[in-house]
Amino acid sequence: MKQILIGLLLAAGLSQAGQDTKKADTAPKKPQVQRLFILKYADPIQLMDLLRVFDAQVRQNAEMHALAIEASAEAMHAIEDAIQKLDVPAAMPKNIEMTIFLLVATDAAAPVGSAIPKELDDVATQLKNTFPFKNYGLLDVLTFRTRTGQSVSTTSSSGSFQFGSRQASVISSLRIASISVESDGSTVRIDKMNSNYKVPVPTGSGEGYTLQDLGIQTDLDIKAGQKVVVGRLGISHDQALFLVMMAKVL
Repeated sequence: MKQILIGLLLAAGLSQAGQDTKKADTAPKKPQVQRLFILKYADPIQLMDLLRVFDAQVRQNAEMHALAIEASAEAMHAIEDAIQKLDVPAAMPKNIEMTIFLLVATDAAAPVGSAIPKELDDVATQLKNTFPFKNYGLLDVLTFRTRTGQSVSTTSSSGSFQFGSRQASVISSLRIASISVESDGSTVRIDKMNSNYKVPVPTGSGEGYTLQDLGIQTDLDIKAGQKVVVGRLGISHDQALFLVMMAKVL
């Protein structure tokens, strides 16, 4: 008798659950509104992907730069607001001028390279107060211009070390994946900078040398017009390279 009663209760519960599911399935759908949006600036394909977060049917036509959308009145208000914020002209690319100074520090009595330029006097003073090297010299300068959003690469072999009567060049290369300007208009954002140097080092007495690979990989922000010491590269216990960068928004 108890088993029969349990069976009846389970059957009643399943029947009620089925009725509840049926009611949910047959619940009236919110009235839908349809809108056609003609875009001025935004890519309809990209915008369609973003609008999928709303409960709406979205169709796009790239040639006509248009979106056809069907959604509830509530969702449509949110969609209209999103399109108004997203369908705006893209920021115009800006020209950036970058200057990279390669300084060499040494414990030798005489500096290596050429004299430090006047514009780097404050940097040289800062380095002398921070690191125990006797002399600093300018080994090489790399300059380039690019536009925001573009990658850039440059090389140079102007710097050199003297080994007796022989001169050996320092091979410098720089690659940047992307450069942008922050919303303040003066902060330059550098993404995935890869700076590499093949530096000649002596193999012993005489004029023999070999090339040592040094490098810096980093992301950084630079205020336009400021001089930033990006990093130090150790050549030996008594010599090091310092990378100093400047950026200008043109």
